[in-house]
Amino acid sequence: MKYVKVKASKLLEGSEDIIKQVAKLVKTSKKPLVDLRKPLESIFRKKDIDFALSPIVHFRIKTPKGILILVNKKHADEAEEIIDEIAIGYEGKI
Repeated sequence: MKYVKVKASKLLEGSEDIIKQVAKLVKTSKKPLVDLRKPLESIFRKKDIDFALSPIVHFRIKTPKGILILVNKKHADEAEEIIDEIAIGYEGKI
């Protein structure tokens, strides 16, 4: 599968917001949370993506709107989007 590289700031200029774009990427990639680095790097700069195994497996992505979090849905109280087992939302709101 080929991904088109677009800067996160460009995503915000489109008709869909950044969470919708990330949700679409997660859905089309059909990968588990731990394997999403490559697809995420197709739309964000590498230095803006942090992956951690502790205290729980999650991605933190710096965006113009704030820190976006991708985590297993069982660890999220409230998420703006849930795709399969992955919850997506902004830090402090998930």
